[in-house]
Amino acid sequence: MVEYIPLLIAPAIFLILITIAKGGMDKKDWGFFSGSYFFGILAAIPMIVAVYYVKHYWLEHATSIRRILFFAFALIGFLSEFFKFLVLRYKYITNDLLTKPFDGILYGVVISLGYTTAANVFFFYEWDYTSQLPTLLYTMPLANLITGVVLGFFVGMGKFRKPSFIDSLTGLGAAVFFQGLYNFCLFSEDYLLLGLVAAATIIIAITLSIKSLNTDIKSML
Repeated sequence: MVEYIPLLIAPAIFLILITIAKGGMDKKDWGFFSGSYFFGILAAIPMIVAVYYVKHYWLEHATSIRRILFFAFALIGFLSEFFKFLVLRYKYITNDLLTKPFDGILYGVVISLGYTTAANVFFFYEWDYTSQLPTLLYTMPLANLITGVVLGFFVGMGKFRKPSFIDSLTGLGAAVFFQGLYNFCLFSEDYLLLGLVAAATIIIAITLSIKSLNTDIKSML
């Protein structure tokens, strides 16, 4: 039973967030907010299908540096963040219920938690690229929380300033980079670099969250 514990991290964080949010939202807003978690699960499907296909029918192992970069940045990094971006940008940010830039971060985080829930289950059964599966399972929720903050910050800011596509592309690019760098550390089993990347990106995520909270919407319009 112990090996299943990391699979519960993302759902547990989601339950905590929606429990807190329930006290400050009406029923309609809360249901809309909670639903983003399940769209996050759907956002993981393209990555899961692509990784499964590549692993079983094309490249069984990521052994060379080129294959590691392909798996880390293109296959997992880009597909993960691109479909999270599509959900956030076109399903949620356009809705009138999101009234401030920080809302982008909240929805970005919950979508990422949904993605992590599905991705962790998939990798639990399919991951054999390294011997440290627990490292992947325990760190993935934090890694995707961070990319959710980064993606949500820029997409959220883009709702209130023009042209919005600049913020959207910046958020997508930054999220893909951080997701890919995290994956690269796992594939290469460079856990010192993983720790340094984690520390740096946590600081970045906190800084972006504070900036988002302190942003005056009127000055952006």
